[in-house]
Amino acid sequence: MPEIILRADIPVELRARLAELDIDVPLRSDGRRKHHAERYCIAHLLATLPVEQFSFPLTLTHSDKPDFLLAMPGADVGIEHTEAVPENIAHADFLREKEGLGPDVYFTPHVKLGEPKKTADELRREIEADESGSGWCGDSPEREWAAAIAHCVKEKMPKATADGFVRYPVNWLIVYDNWPLPAIDYAKAASYLAPLLADMDAFSVFDTIFVHDDSHMCEFRDAPVIQMLRPLQAPQ
Repeated sequence: MPEIILRADIPVELRARLAELDIDVPLRSDGRRKHHAERYCIAHLLATLPVEQFSFPLTLTHSDKPDFLLAMPGADVGIEHTEAVPENIAHADFLREKEGLGPDVYFTPHVKLGEPKKTADELRREIEADESGSGWCGDSPEREWAAAIAHCVKEKMPKATADGFVRYPVNWLIVYDNWPLPAIDYAKAASYLAPLLADMDAFSVFDTIFVHDDSHMCEFRDAPVIQMLRPLQAPQ
């Protein structure tokens, strides 16, 4: 059922209401659910964007198809959420946490898009072996990041235009970036992702696409292709 999770009449009230939201995200082995990540992401998004992008009074409702409705006098915004994380990595994280497998510090797994689903036993063996793998060179981390995020957006597009999905005057997508990679140059990675989004006509479905991890937020829009990079702000 739709749930109103925030109301604000003025900008300072928005900050106060964001700080009150429960945005804790449990471990995968400790009951994490989709709504935990959704609330974490929407709170950081609204805290990071310039307040001038909002009109007041506003109401934020947690729902489904899309995940959020940001109702404002200027225009209602539908906001959908997805997490960029390989299925095998999410499962491996669960096993590490639940069973205490492998070393505390381990090599970053080198994941290939579309790799087949692995069994729990296969993942346990890989976790215990902790092999360094093939590694990365040059700008391959930035290009792999762009390809992974583009893949996640592409998977979301038909769902956001299917029957039963409510479209609003403005439609956003938040991609929560948990793709395993070494440190990347986000400005360079964003420059690789922007044309991929344009080529797949992503902006005919989403007016703005936000991609963030725990420290950076990238914003992509069409008009023509625009990309912006901001430090992620915590609700406070």
